[in-house]
Amino acid sequence: MHVVGVDVSARWLDVALGSEVRRFPNPGGVPDLVAWLPSGAVVGLEATGNYHRPAAYALHRAGFRVYVLNPLALKAYARSMLRRAKTDRADARLIARYVAERYHELPLYEPSPEALLLTGLLVRVADAVRSDRVGVLNRLHAWQYVAPGVGEVLSALEVGLAQYRWDFEARARAIVEADPVLARWYEALQSLPGIGPAIALRVLAYSGDMGRFRSARAYAAFTGLTPRVYQSGTLPEVGRISRFGPPALRAAFWWAALQASRFDPERRAWVEALVARGKPKKVAITALANHLARAAWAVCVGVDGGGLDKRGG
Repeated sequence: MHVVGVDVSARWLDVALGSEVRRFPNPGGVPDLVAWLPSGAVVGLEATGNYHRPAAYALHRAGFRVYVLNPLALKAYARSMLRRAKTDRADARLIARYVAERYHELPLYEPSPEALLLTGLLVRVADAVRSDRVGVLNRLHAWQYVAPGVGEVLSALEVGLAQYRWDFEARARAIVEADPVLARWYEALQSLPGIGPAIALRVLAYSGDMGRFRSARAYAAFTGLTPRVYQSGTLPEVGRISRFGPPALRAAFWWAALQASRFDPERRAWVEALVARGKPKKVAITALANHLARAAWAVCVGVDGGGLDKRGG
């Protein structure tokens, strides 16, 4: 069995196969990479933002067994090896060794269906426009005191950026509503307290295929809202959320929990009970966000196990 390790960066793919390491441009060299690898190879790639996605998708389509690896797991593995050198070539070899030892424990990479992929892309672009809008306007704001007519330009720019954001979200919503499974999930999410159309859309966009999670607990762990306890020797036990998942997904559930704690009597009472027991308000709302994440998985796929490969529901 040929085991391949791929270290991913924005510009390059460093690929280790046996004792040989080759470098391919990313993403332009992906076809050459696919042609170079031997048939039946097992390929491990480090998840690096979105830069690993073209290679992972192309390798999967070409019939290779692909594993997209958690960078934190690779970092811990490198520490366990007492490695002294860190280079792209060394990282590629390390990834190959990690996959060779643990591939039987790792989940195979499965690309998201096209509808969910497009939804995620459009929502991410909409969120980028929203986050950059304030910065752009602030950088240009002072010019209205220097040059006449700048105020009109700023007003037009503000309206234009807002319109771009709404257009991208509208396209994403149309894609979701046209897909039978995503449409059912979209409606089911909005049945939960604090989750409206905008938050439901972001939950779908940043979660991917929720059917790939075996349980509500596994999905909540993916969001990064589950507790992570640290205690050693005489040091007191400290609990924080893991923050392992997508920040935008975590923010969506936290905002939903905040809304639910304000306007849903049952959830407000639940939060107040935690506060009465000495929990800070922010901790109580985070705990409610964890519960909402579990409920989101349950209402989407927990009842009938319907993933995106089950198009009947």
